[in-house]
Amino acid sequence: MNRQVKSTINEASKDLLLKLLRSARLTKVQSKIYLGKHRHSLDTYLYRFFEPNFPPSFAYFFLNAIASSRPLSKNSKSKSKKYAFLDDLKNAEKNSFHKIIEKYKDFNINQKLILPCLEYHCTIHIKLSNSKFIHDEENYVKRYVDEVLPGLREEVEELKNYQPDEPETYDNLSEVMRLLDAQTLIESIEDFYPHLEILRKKYMPNFVAPNETFKLPVVNSNEKILFSKDFVKRNLNLNKYDDLILLNVSEDNMHGTINSGDIALIIKFHNKKFKDVVFNNGIYAINLNGRICIRRLQFLKLKQRTLVHIISDNKKYRDDAIDFVELIPMIYGEVVWRSNNFKDIEFLKHETTEPNLFGEKAEDFEVPLFIDKDKKEIA
Repeated sequence: MNRQVKSTINEASKDLLLKLLRSARLTKVQSKIYLGKHRHSLDTYLYRFFEPNFPPSFAYFFLNAIASSRPLSKNSKSKSKKYAFLDDLKNAEKNSFHKIIEKYKDFNINQKLILPCLEYHCTIHIKLSNSKFIHDEENYVKRYVDEVLPGLREEVEELKNYQPDEPETYDNLSEVMRLLDAQTLIESIEDFYPHLEILRKKYMPNFVAPNETFKLPVVNSNEKILFSKDFVKRNLNLNKYDDLILLNVSEDNMHGTINSGDIALIIKFHNKKFKDVVFNNGIYAINLNGRICIRRLQFLKLKQRTLVHIISDNKKYRDDAIDFVELIPMIYGEVVWRSNNFKDIEFLKHETTEPNLFGEKAEDFEVPLFIDKDKKEIA
């Protein structure tokens, strides 16, 4: 019985791979150039693989082969590959990459190939979390490819600089072919990346890549500041960005907690019904006489009403108390994060009596005893 189940799984997996190759108009030999480290293991996955889903690494490189046989349109009106998949989806050709995988959704392609492939893709994203090129798309994709194909780019550079002693020998031609194959593989992963991103957003909407950013508006300003979605998700546990806004703090009422010159991140309440909001003691943005200000709010629940204390952490300002019902139209949002302003920090100046050995007017000084070779020092 177990053998029958394994045989059924193998037939279903083999059938899916062969159908994809056929739709992409690829032979097994032609696909090998795009399979990277799996170029010699395709037959194993076709005829001797008995698991229900393919391993992430193989799924990644196999779908890369399918996508590479159907390259993004060179006539795309989009200036960036990031958006070129839209042209691919609109393409009338039946065998564009996204239409191919859509064609075989009834063959369990999502579980067998797409999700394992995206697992591999997201693992690479996680490895690049601390990359200095997170907000530099071109260099980020380059580092991404280098993670997928470690050392291959350097090998290509070495092969380019290779100068054979005897031209047109078999070994020399083999090196040239290896160089061309390596370049093709690198380019295929670069072209595969935008396809993966649209699949990731479709099948794994809760995963946020470290290089994903969005622009946040600033209150009472035309300025917009680039923010990391990964930071907002990881540190603030927020999934929606439409209700976020920044405020340049220009007053000192909250000095010591939020200083003048700091930037505060606010979740606006304008799209929420206040009956759905749970108000806890904390720091909020409120509208005072047409100006957005930050104050600490303390909610005191009485028998007949709720009294709210509006508190300034800077004690040179007095606190106010107001009925919660009167405060509701004034509440703009909740402050969830702030950046510090360090420009007021003063560093102490230390004077030293040690001689400056490298100054223009370096003075003579006495050589320490342990440096004088003619004298001995007793411990």
